[in-house]
Amino acid sequence: MSATLTPPPGFATQLLSVLPTLLAPGALPDDWDTEATTYDLNRFRSEADFVQRFFEVVAALANGGPVEPSTVRAQLASCGLPSDYARLGQPLSTVVELLLQSQSGARRALSFASRTKPYLSIVEAYATPSRAVRLFTPGAFALSSQKKAALRASSVELHEGHRGLLPPATGNALTVFVAEDAALLSNRAGLVADAVVIPVEGGGVTLLENDAIDPHALQLVRKRTAGALLAIDARDALCRAAGLPVPARAEATHAACEALLRGLFPQLRTSAIFHTGLAAEAAVFSAAARLLNAKRPVKLLYAENGYGGTCQLIAELLERDGVVEPVPLPVLSRDGRGTTLVERMVSTIEGLDGAPAVLFLETPTNPELQVHDFPRLFAALRAYQDQHGLQLPVLADTTLAPLFPLLAQPYAQGWPCVIIKSGSKYFTRGKATLGVAFASEHPLGRAIIDHAIAYGRDADTAAKPTQLFALAEGLKDLPQRMARIATNTAQLAAGLRAALEQHGHQLLLYTIDEADLARGLASGVLSFYLPAAPTTHADLVDEFVDELLAKAPTLVKNRVSYGQSTGGGRPDYFYVINPQESTQGALSAEVKAAQKRDNVQICRISVPEHADVPGLLRVIEAFLARKYG
Repeated sequence: MSATLTPPPGFATQLLSVLPTLLAPGALPDDWDTEATTYDLNRFRSEADFVQRFFEVVAALANGGPVEPSTVRAQLASCGLPSDYARLGQPLSTVVELLLQSQSGARRALSFASRTKPYLSIVEAYATPSRAVRLFTPGAFALSSQKKAALRASSVELHEGHRGLLPPATGNALTVFVAEDAALLSNRAGLVADAVVIPVEGGGVTLLENDAIDPHALQLVRKRTAGALLAIDARDALCRAAGLPVPARAEATHAACEALLRGLFPQLRTSAIFHTGLAAEAAVFSAAARLLNAKRPVKLLYAENGYGGTCQLIAELLERDGVVEPVPLPVLSRDGRGTTLVERMVSTIEGLDGAPAVLFLETPTNPELQVHDFPRLFAALRAYQDQHGLQLPVLADTTLAPLFPLLAQPYAQGWPCVIIKSGSKYFTRGKATLGVAFASEHPLGRAIIDHAIAYGRDADTAAKPTQLFALAEGLKDLPQRMARIATNTAQLAAGLRAALEQHGHQLLLYTIDEADLARGLASGVLSFYLPAAPTTHADLVDEFVDELLAKAPTLVKNRVSYGQSTGGGRPDYFYVINPQESTQGALSAEVKAAQKRDNVQICRISVPEHADVPGLLRVIEAFLARKYG
């Protein structure tokens, strides 16, 4: 939603009158479901486009339009999905924001699944030595004394127990008022502030009062370190606003989830669970760096072509906070020749000259499924320890191979290792956006988790009980599910190779082989490069994806995630994407170009548990015959 696009007069009244129709059984599209965590890329629209279409749907319903659930469902589906450059926005949380914006008269309303991030995001986006941020509240900020001290040392004024008018700001300082209840939603007379924060069930909302704060700056912080109001909390907020019954919730506890995790990973001694994967990374990266050096940024080594969200978190937000010094390591070149991430890390470690550093690796890598030579990496780390007396912690994202027992490997014994996983993939069957981090008995690894928990407490980014329920349910059958997924993936990989060989081509395909499966690296992701061929699309991969969507709509979705499960006994979809337009969207054009082979971008397919592999191969074989026959 652009800064100039505001709800029409009377929108809140109209929306409240039609909410019972919108929330009726069968009226919401599938991608408005509270368990949806990934969306069809071809259904994303700009925020302005989505919002304008939604305004029109609400107005039509309020003026006596058809109210049958199937008709309403089609109308809502026609709105598309709200998006900006980072594909932000879940429909239900966006609707809550529009309702609150209309009720309050604010310029914008931004929701958070956190009570503190609505104002901390302003600090993180704007507080600099030349620009102060003033925070006022009639009560006390729900922050630790350490966090308050850090804020005061970073151009932030904290005014707790404030009563009366807010003193005028000087210079370009920003003024934020943090309310204790939602009364200020409709009555802010005499309150002169750039933003007002109000609490809501499950988080908080930032009401932007003028143009001093760019909403996109806050959205970036929200996307990379926290999250918008959870869809289930947004739905319940709309139910309460409309006077409708709030549906019952299924919930679980952290203790229950940790017990299930320990059953899968016996070396686990402590864990932290956050409400998004990036919130987990932000907490763990910050904790590890602060433990190694609380006064100066610490080098953070990572792959230059990794997940775009992680790279942006490190290179823009954490560097700006003075937490880390980003060290992105190139593993690709324009001529197609590359090196391994471990080779780059070993070379970089040798040049640290006794300085501390943190290592972050995704294994297998995404999208090329590179399995790292961990014995070589840990040998280099132990040599560094022998020379300098310093252990460099290893943070490993094993989301793509969720059962890989890294902590049990001989080379990892006695070393500070922290495992980080995106729970929105295999761990929850794609039913909840959360992040999991855990460590074994090493004191530094445990300290990283402890400090990450403290970071998350200040950011209010711990996972919610409803998310923990999805995690608990997903962990219960994970080994059996991954075995079926691995079998399906191997069948698809063999079929792809055979299909292209019929046309005289060898397929450059990345998948987990039998040896890696035996080591616990089962995954449902495979990636490949199609041989070059003429195309009218921007990339041959785009033509391939479009054809699968057109010819196999009951089998294929253009979605970025993996580990998906439709549930309810229904068949699952394959997710097929061009990664440069989705998971790697935040990477530079140079990095994306280096990933091409013969000017063709890589393609990634996520294979589900209940998969019609022969059906998908028939559609793929027809495409290959047309292109290479």
